[in-house]
Amino acid sequence: MLQGLRSDLLEALSDEGVERIELVVAFSAPFTFWIWLGTTSDAQRDAVTGTRTESVIRRATEARCLDHLYEGFTAESQETVDRDYEGSWFYRLR
Repeated sequence: MLQGLRSDLLEALSDEGVERIELVVAFSAPFTFWIWLGTTSDAQRDAVTGTRTESVIRRATEARCLDHLYEGFTAESQETVDRDYEGSWFYRLR
């Protein structure tokens, strides 16, 4: 379900500059998760945090019956990952 959610969100949010979706899942039950939206630039990252984005994510989690596990979302840019995390999303997500 999470892989399908990732695909759905990437398609729905690509027009806002989202090029990457990371789903960060808790290590223990009930396995809640955060959605990380990845953009190319810091400017795109700053612009993507609007109410339309939250609405799209909420609808997608409800459609996949994951809304009770969804904790929230954040956005990050490849520009910041390159500058502050040696280009590694792994380092950024830790």
